[in-house]
Amino acid sequence: IEEIDNQKKKVFMDAFEKIDRSLRSIFKDLTDGEAWLELENPEEIFSGGIYLMASFPGKRPKESLMLSGGEKTITTVAFILAMQSAYKSPFYLFDEVDAHLDQLNLERLTKILKERSKEAQIILITLKDLTLSKADKIFGVYQRGGIASIVEYSPGVAVREVKA
Repeated sequence: IEEIDNQKKKVFMDAFEKIDRSLRSIFKDLTDGEAWLELENPEEIFSGGIYLMASFPGKRPKESLMLSGGEKTITTVAFILAMQSAYKSPFYLFDEVDAHLDQLNLERLTKILKERSKEAQIILITLKDLTLSKADKIFGVYQRGGIASIVEYSPGVAVREVKA
């Protein structure tokens, strides 16, 4: 039992440290700030949780639950991308994660998502023009006569209606 417990702790801490390193790097690229993971109970790692901490430039560090909407968005996306760095996934679906971001953070986020799209397919639901301008392919959904219609657009290619 002790051997299994030691192995479990080692696997957990290896993953924790790998995700923490990646989070620090990604968050720095996104915000020029700092983010990191903290164990609630470092002596008994399985008897507590994990804190996601963030410090934006000029602000004091806060646990992720205490951040503003835009700050939570950036911190959460950085955490998801950090996990993706450690444990690859073939695709990600984000629903309007850019909705609460200012122009600077939106530009940084779209740059990182564009980079990451080389390793995994990223599907992003958005209404932001800047985000749309960075996409490789856009699908638009609208209603005509009570029926949903879909159009497809790829940069450099004419818009075409998608048949259901």
